[in-house]
Amino acid sequence: MDMDKYRGVMVPILTPLTPDMEVDVKSLRRLVDYLLENGVHGIWASGTTSEFPALPDRERMVSMDTVVSEVAGRVPVIGNVSHASTQLAVDLALEARESGLDAIAATPPYYYSHTPDEMAAHFRHIRDAVGLPLWVYNIPQMVKTAVSPVTVVELAAEGAVEGIKDSSGAGELLAELNIRCEQGDVRLYRMLGTTLRITTAAKLGAHGVIPGISNLVPGWSVRGWDAGVAGDEETARECDAKLMVADKVQKLAKGGSAQAAIYSGLKAALKEMGVIDHDTVTRPLRPLSEAEKMPIPGLLRELGLMG
Repeated sequence: MDMDKYRGVMVPILTPLTPDMEVDVKSLRRLVDYLLENGVHGIWASGTTSEFPALPDRERMVSMDTVVSEVAGRVPVIGNVSHASTQLAVDLALEARESGLDAIAATPPYYYSHTPDEMAAHFRHIRDAVGLPLWVYNIPQMVKTAVSPVTVVELAAEGAVEGIKDSSGAGELLAELNIRCEQGDVRLYRMLGTTLRITTAAKLGAHGVIPGISNLVPGWSVRGWDAGVAGDEETARECDAKLMVADKVQKLAKGGSAQAAIYSGLKAALKEMGVIDHDTVTRPLRPLSEAEKMPIPGLLRELGLMG
């Protein structure tokens, strides 16, 4: 396994939507180009930031096909095929495989809780049935079940999975993964779903980060990652400050859920920049009100994204 293929900033790309709740393909292509022009190292398609649980499979496929087509091999693309059962994930993955994805990713099946042996069987079956490299997507706050480091390393040692996106927010899990991989000489890509650890993740033993905020500030995210790798503390501090400003965009909503605030804030800002055409989010998530959007132009100027 080439351990240099996945490094740095991989963006969990948003799904621009039309007012009719269909994928806005033209906007999605512009967003891909915006990210690549700012030097991102990969794209994570149809993930949580893409609002995948609220979209039908046909729209998830449109989003993955569009991303792969627009990227055109310039960076790796991983497609999330998570579903409520193993077979549903396999069905989607078999269709997604035709798009030319570099790899696929899956959470444990959601709704029901699952034991470690069931989760191991889930990932093994997906890998055997689909044949693409498989990543574990660990986000227990969304799917109820955490994938333990023991299970992940066991699967990696036998070649069933090649990487993990850890969005648990629990730093000890990454530390344990690092130790177990080193002790067993196991090759496993380890990436963090994070906002404020972009500049420090490499020092923690991560190969990269998959931060939702990078949809808005891909340039600052890449610069921050590179500064962290290089030990450039001055630049890292500058990037951390910019990331803190960008994070304000995700907290402008005065009501609704935290998830709605994140997606609606990012989409409203990208619409203001002309990258996407609509700030539609999947119901019952709600877009920002006009009053809530008022700080966005000032924040974008502070980030150097608007004149």
